[in-house]
Formats: sequence, structure tokens, C-alpha cells
Amino acid sequence: MARELFTDDAITEKSDVYSFGMVLLEVVCGRKYITMPAEREFLEKPVEEKVDASIKGKIAPKCWEVFIDITKRCVMYEPDERPTMGEVEVQLEHALSLQEQADITNTNGDYTLPSTTVIHPGAELVYSTEDSDTEEM
Repeated sequence: MARELFTDDAITEKSDVYSFGMVLLEVVCGRKYITMPAEREFLEKPVEEKVDASIKGKIAPKCWEVFIDITKRCVMYEPDERPTMGEVEVQLEHALSLQEQADITNTNGDYTLPSTTVIHPGAELVYSTEDSDTEEM
């Protein structure tokens, strides 16, 4: 849950954005993203290593970059740093468009995700891209 729900006990558009970001993580990972303390190592692994097996290799790298960027922005600690739902919608539509374009031209089969993203919902986020020769969007 968004931290402000614990302190202000008020549901806002920004707390909804946080919740939606958590749903996006759960969909891509195929399980709840928040884990018990005994599963702490789950949060330490990059999201790319937690992608559900049924969609692993099917996500185009450019689509993933847009998807993971908007997802991590949704789960930012400060509500003012989160996007609006309208912005989330636009970015997800853009990610879908990139996926569709990539699928039309892909002749290599499975995709490989070029980045490692560690997301601790509601905390400082770490994002690094290891693929330096991808073209700009």
C-alpha cells in the first residue's frame, strides 16, 4: 500500500497510481510483488529475473524500457513524484505500440531484456541499462 494510506488514511489519485504500479509488477512477475521478510532475496533480484515464465522472452526491449519506467514511477515513495493515471495510460499505450512494431519485424524469436531493474516499492529505486548500443526511441 502507498505510504500515505498509513499516515493520512486517505485514498487519493496518487495512492491509486501506486496500487496500479504494484498490479503491473504482479502481472509481469506472475505473483505478488510484496513478499514476507523470509523472501527478502526476491526483492533484491532484478525484475527481469522475476518475469513470469509464460511471457519471458516475449517482451521487446524497447517496450520493456517504457513499461518498467512508468511502473517504477508509479511506486515512487513521494506521491508528488508519481505520474497521473492519464500519463500511465499514454505510456502503456506507447509500450504496446512498441511491442506490436517489434513483433512485426522480429525474425529472431525470443527477446532478451537489456536492463537490470531492482524495485523496492515506496523506496529509492535503482535502474541501470546495460545495453549501450540500442537506438533512441
